[in-house]
This record gives sequence, C-alpha cells and structure tokens, in this order.
Amino acid sequence: MNNEARVKTRSGMGVKIMLWSLILIPVLYVSSCSYISSRKSKSFEAINVGDSEVVVSQRMGPPSVREKPGTVFSRYASEPCREPCVERLWYENRLSLDTEAWSFEMSAAGQVIKKNRWVSP
Repeated sequence: MNNEARVKTRSGMGVKIMLWSLILIPVLYVSSCSYISSRKSKSFEAINVGDSEVVVSQRMGPPSVREKPGTVFSRYASEPCREPCVERLWYENRLSLDTEAWSFEMSAAGQVIKKNRWVSP
C-alpha cells in the first residue's frame, strides 16, 4: 500500500469515528439523563412523610443543596421553606440542565413533612 492509499484509509477512519461520535454522544447523554431520572424517581416514591433524614440519604444519596428557612433555592422553588420546615433537601438531576429536581422538607425532629418533584417544561 502506498502512502497516498494509507492517508485515504486514515482519513476515512477519522471521518467514521467523527460520525459515530456525533451519533453516540447525544444517545449516551439522553440515556444517562433518563437513567438518573428513573432511579431518583423510584427512590423518591419509596420515601414517605415521617421518614427520617437518614432514610432519605440512604435512598437518594447526599443532597445537592440544603436550603434553610428564609432563603429560596430559586432554580426550582418560588417560595422558601417555612415553619414547621427547618430545612429543605434538594436532589437535582444535573444532566437535565436544571429542569428536574426532588425536594424534601424536614422538621426539627429530622423527619420528612413534605416532598415534591419539580419539573420544568
């Protein structure tokens, strides 16, 4: 094989790799985002009002944000956590580009008093 044929073969392989990358990267991104959403939603559904923060952490993992009363995590909520809520735990699907999150409002006793799933259109 001469040098010109080798260059064409390498060039053709580079184009194929580029095309496959253009197809696979979006597919992997969307499937990863969907997987996270599905997993978090199942965990969210398994948590009940009255469960402890330990249960929430075991099922959901560490929260993305801990919101204290008087402040608002404006990426999703329009109103802050208010009494009897002493803290709102936020879990974001970071791959969803700030369009999906789950929150749990916690009491002074460390129990879930309210839970929400936040989805932006």
